[in-house]
Parts: sequence; C-alpha cells; structure tokens
Amino acid sequence: MNDNFSDTGNFELPTLDMETRKLLRETQNETDDNGDRIRKLEDKLANLSLVTEALWSLLNKRTKLTNEDLAASIHEVVHARKTREETKLTCVKCRMQNSINHKKCMYCGGELVGHTEKSLFNF
Repeated sequence: MNDNFSDTGNFELPTLDMETRKLLRETQNETDDNGDRIRKLEDKLANLSLVTEALWSLLNKRTKLTNEDLAASIHEVVHARKTREETKLTCVKCRMQNSINHKKCMYCGGELVGHTEKSLFNF
C-alpha cells in the first residue's frame, strides 16, 4: 500500500515540521479570510444592484426618461471614465506621467502639470 494512504484509504499528509505546519495554518486562515471578504463583497454588490434597479424604476415611473435614455447615459459615462483614465499629468520635476487621481507626483512628490477636473466618482 502507498505510504500516503491510511488503512481506511484516506490520504494522509506526510509528517510536517513545525514551521511548515505554522505556514499551512496561516495560509488556511488567510484563505478563509479571503473567502469571507469575497462573500461580503458579493453581498454588497447584490444589494447595490438591487438599490440601483429600484432607483431606476422610481425615476422611470416619475419622469419621462426611458430605458434608451438610461442606456445613452451609461454610454456617455463609460466614455467619460475612459477619457479620464487615459488622461495623464506630467510632473514638472521628474517628467514622469501620473494619473489624474494624484495631486502630487507619485514618483518624486513634484507638482503636476495639466490638472483636470476629477469626477466625484473617482475614488
């Protein structure tokens, strides 16, 4: 019989040293924590989707806005976000390119040229 199987046919791990066992426990705990975080994020996303749909339903019923209006607005927002993401600011000190989300150069702390208005929705 293979050395890694017990008499009951279950797979057994070879004997591990203390450091390896500790690392294995820490890795399992981290995996469990990440699983919990993912479940919480999925719950938040589901709730956000529900609220968004309810808000659109209310807006749609109380205004003359249509689904086509919403789709056009989504298209505009996607385009505006892409444009913001592609916009780069140049550092006057080191000449490196930075995202518009930075107030100072992320490489040297210098001033950035070309500040543009940031969206309220950029985090």
